Amino acid sequence: MRRMWLQMACGWAAASVLLFAGQAPTMRITSPTSDTIVNGRTKIEATVTPPTDVRSVNFYVDGHLVCTLEKTPLVCNWDPGPVIRSHHFRVVATFADGNRLTDNLHSRELGYHEQVRTDAILVPVIVTHHGQFVRGLQKQDFEVFEDGVAQSISALVSEDAPLDLVLAIDISGSMESSLDEVKAAVKQFLSKLRHGDAATLLGFNDTTFVAAEREKDRQAREQAVDLLTSWGGTALYDATIRAVDMVSRETGRKGVVIFSDGEDRHSLTRRDVAMRRVQSSDAMLYTVGFGSGATVPQLRSSLETYARSTGGRAFFPRQTKELDAIFDQIVAELANQYVLSYSPTNLKHDSKWREIRVKLRKGDYEIRARKGYLPNEPTRTGG
Repeated sequence: MRRMWLQMACGWAAASVLLFAGQAPTMRITSPTSDTIVNGRTKIEATVTPPTDVRSVNFYVDGHLVCTLEKTPLVCNWDPGPVIRSHHFRVVATFADGNRLTDNLHSRELGYHEQVRTDAILVPVIVTHHGQFVRGLQKQDFEVFEDGVAQSISALVSEDAPLDLVLAIDISGSMESSLDEVKAAVKQFLSKLRHGDAATLLGFNDTTFVAAEREKDRQAREQAVDLLTSWGGTALYDATIRAVDMVSRETGRKGVVIFSDGEDRHSLTRRDVAMRRVQSSDAMLYTVGFGSGATVPQLRSSLETYARSTGGRAFFPRQTKELDAIFDQIVAELANQYVLSYSPTNLKHDSKWREIRVKLRKGDYEIRARKGYLPNEPTRTGG
């Protein structure tokens, strides 16, 4: 009987070898699942099919490395802490031949969202006259209309207020040859921020990493830029949502700069979802489509639409030497930004787009401002 069972086992093993012969390995995250609400100590598990020896497997949660394994089983135990929210899980397996496999998963939300504060709509505004910034304007100089109806401006944040900046830099594999020059331009850009301005630096490829958060120290910001390295694909829409979500919810001057050189192929977020989140943000957004990315029609369209809806601008340089001048323009505009706030007279709890128009009572000026908002669009996931 024992001999018969051994023969059967050998037969099954041989059949398995034949079944998987020539099949390229695949990997997926089996725990948690997209339906899991992560709470308390959590097992992160991945499987490789067919079973294949791995050189190393890295487990990331929300862009942070939490485990590195060199053999199966591919199981990592992780504690999320007391806050219950959605998490981005990413597993990267490297094999003996140098090839890599990656899988991504977002765990389930709690089911509630922070809504746009319709009692305080913030409108960033840039005012110029023949290309020169107009400074020193007061609240009474402006008029704001929502869907054609005049609104009462409750406050004005002047161009002298500190800036909250979020800068998201594409560090996908296609950036390898130009990343050093881009990093030098980013350092130059950050060096021009004023005393008291805060900068958050994100690096993104097929996930998003926080390199520095609301950092006011110049040296610390430069060290964070130095940490950026190039690898992976591009998840622009995921990075866009992360960037606008990290802008302060306080009243004040805000800006988001998104720099990318490639078409999005790895986002878990759809393009239209990212667009709605941008439209619900009260930060002025600037986009830079670099190099070959400047020629991709959908990328250009996304970056232009993002920027235009917030009152910002889109740039499409072909060479790194153009970046210094572009970053100079962006930092100059952010340094001359006004922020108006008003409580809308339309109290309906609907999700219809509301158009915003800003005018000056006197003078022939050029005005660029936030175009509108979605009153009940979630701006930040629970947590």
